[in-house]
Amino acid sequence: MRRGVHVSLEGIDGTGKTTQAYLLLNWLRSQGYRAKYTAEPTYGRVGSVIRLHVYRIRKTPIEYEALLFAADRVEHYLKFIKPLLERGWIVVSDRYVHSSIAYQGAALGDARWVREINRFAPPPDLAILIDVPVGKALKRIKRRKAKFEKKEILAKVRREYGRLVESGEMKRVDGSGPVERVSCEIRKMVEELLRNKRLVAKPLPQSAPPRPA
Repeated sequence: MRRGVHVSLEGIDGTGKTTQAYLLLNWLRSQGYRAKYTAEPTYGRVGSVIRLHVYRIRKTPIEYEALLFAADRVEHYLKFIKPLLERGWIVVSDRYVHSSIAYQGAALGDARWVREINRFAPPPDLAILIDVPVGKALKRIKRRKAKFEKKEILAKVRREYGRLVESGEMKRVDGSGPVERVSCEIRKMVEELLRNKRLVAKPLPQSAPPRPA
């Protein structure tokens, strides 16, 4: 069986990643592809700790955060993403390893250690940065109480993402335009990937895919 493909959507908070991930998922399914959405942090054992201690308590050392995200990710990959890929599915991730490189890398001032602790999580086949200016992103999330919504932090993270695009690890989409236009650009990139991988659409199997960790 031909291996599936893994696509991750990335960006600072307020870029519309989740909306675009579901639009991509629905389009893939409409084309006959077997596709599954997933997100990080997960709701698994480690992901639940992240949601409590990082997103709510918000007083954790950045090194602790980075290790938690890495542990959650490797469990996520081994238990959920890898089995789907081996069965020929397309996995659409709402955040993956590049989020850690950008967020924790920006906080630490050097992403090399973050890369090292994430070496057990293989990179996606396609990582797309949905890029939105910090000011616009903040307007979109002004009613949220997220840890990462301070302007100076988001600016640093955006710069880290920019470096990943410049290095060729990610592809960039302008996320400041209309939702459908952004979605169209993402679909074009994914279509090219599918052609290159020669992944053919197949009917959905009767058995359900594994549940997210």
